[in-house]
Amino acid sequence: MSTNGLVRFIAVGIVLLLVMSVGAYLLFRPSTTTPPNVADINAIYQVVGEFGARLKNVVITTSDQDVITAVDFNLKQLVTDRLYQVFVQDKSRIPGRYVSSPWPDRIEIDSTQMLDSASYTVHGRLVLMTDDTVAHGGNAGEALITLTLKKVNGIWLIDDVVGGTQPKA
Repeated sequence: MSTNGLVRFIAVGIVLLLVMSVGAYLLFRPSTTTPPNVADINAIYQVVGEFGARLKNVVITTSDQDVITAVDFNLKQLVTDRLYQVFVQDKSRIPGRYVSSPWPDRIEIDSTQMLDSASYTVHGRLVLMTDDTVAHGGNAGEALITLTLKKVNGIWLIDDVVGGTQPKA
């Protein structure tokens, strides 16, 4: 083997060793993401559950003032000021009750995703009920809903809602 061949062989060996070292580091390095806090997840489930249970009390087809009063009484303490303003300015964004039946009964959470230490996205289904489904079981349908929650002054609040609105009668 000539000197040039030996130098190439050593150079290729060093490059391969370097690539393998970097790959091993990336594969086995400790995770820099923090795991979700169990207390935060429990609080998020509580807020989403309470929000879902109160939606039946917000009848969207009433007067604007009645809708604002219902939002104030039922949802205001569960949402950020930003989302409250969105609801007050555009009642079609509220996933409330559009008709007497079916009505929104609850939100069943399918998944939660931590965006950062102070925000989560929750994907779920808004479950609709009627008198018949209450009496005999089942549900009257479901609507997909995605909520973004933010921690504001140590309290989890809903900051955005996508979906969950029912078709108007």
